[in-house]
Amino acid sequence: MSRYYGDGPYGIPGTQGVAVTPGNPVGGGGAAINMPTRASMAGQGTALPPYMRVPVWPPQLLLSTNRLVGHQTRDYTGGVLNAAINAEAVAAIQFDIPCIIYALTASAVTTDQAVFTPGLTPLDSFLIALEHSNGDRLTAGQARLGSTICGSARRPRMVGGNGWVFDRGSTLIVRITPLQANLRIDFVVETIEERGPTNIAR
Repeated sequence: MSRYYGDGPYGIPGTQGVAVTPGNPVGGGGAAINMPTRASMAGQGTALPPYMRVPVWPPQLLLSTNRLVGHQTRDYTGGVLNAAINAEAVAAIQFDIPCIIYALTASAVTTDQAVFTPGLTPLDSFLIALEHSNGDRLTAGQARLGSTICGSARRPRMVGGNGWVFDRGSTLIVRITPLQANLRIDFVVETIEERGPTNIAR
């Protein structure tokens, strides 16, 4: 969690040798005994109001203005093939260039020429959950039907706000649970890559 020193009581570094009180950082500006609430993180002591309105839809990506950094769109793909029904399969996408995910798509087809189980559409034939390799659960809670997380190529699901940021070497972990046997399930994350002078650095 980000900390903004000098911007209200939450951000004031602690002082070594001073008793720690609930809600205040431990000496040296370390962990707090009580994590801050939404209200305690309001801006204070500046010319700005405590809160401000910021668009989160459609995505408002923060792109570098460094003249040595270029931007390129790229679709990263992954999937599972004929995974066991009702058993979680894990697919991963590793990013070799810093990028921002701004949209998600997915689909499923049967591999045995069978029809989908009555009541299931391709996007509802599997459960999906997304995590960052740093442990951040991008979809908090249990895995959910694909149609609640992903869109189609025709109508992608947009990731609002500043998108999901992945640095070089980080990984998107996708957990997929087929709800029908013999499925090929593909997913795509649409990204903006930030290419530095060597194409692998910011």
